[in-house]
Amino acid sequence: MIVAIFRTRTVDNLPADYEEKSARMVELASAAPGFVSYKNFGAADGERVSIIEFESAEAMRAWQQHPEHMEVQKWGREHLYTEFKLQVLTPVREYSFTRPAADS
Repeated sequence: MIVAIFRTRTVDNLPADYEEKSARMVELASAAPGFVSYKNFGAADGERVSIIEFESAEAMRAWQQHPEHMEVQKWGREHLYTEFKLQVLTPVREYSFTRPAADS
C-alpha cells in the first residue's frame, strides 16, 4: 500500500472549470489499475487535504505520469494553487476496528 497526502491552498476565486477538472481526475484515478481510495477534506483555515491510496508504488507512479493528469497538474500550478505539499508514504503499521452491529 502506498499513501499520498496532498495538502493544498487555492486562489480565492476558483477557475470556472475547476469542478469539471476535479471530477475528471477523480474519475480517471478511480479507474486506474491499483487504485484503492480517495478522500478529500477541508479545514476551517482554507487548507484542503486529499488522501489517495494505491496498491503499489508502481501503480501510483503510473497515475502520476498519466498524460491527462500531468496536464491538470500543470494547470493547477498555473491557475489554482497558491501552495501545495505532497507526501508519498508507505504505512508503517495498519490496524482497524469495526463495532459489531447491535442485535435487534
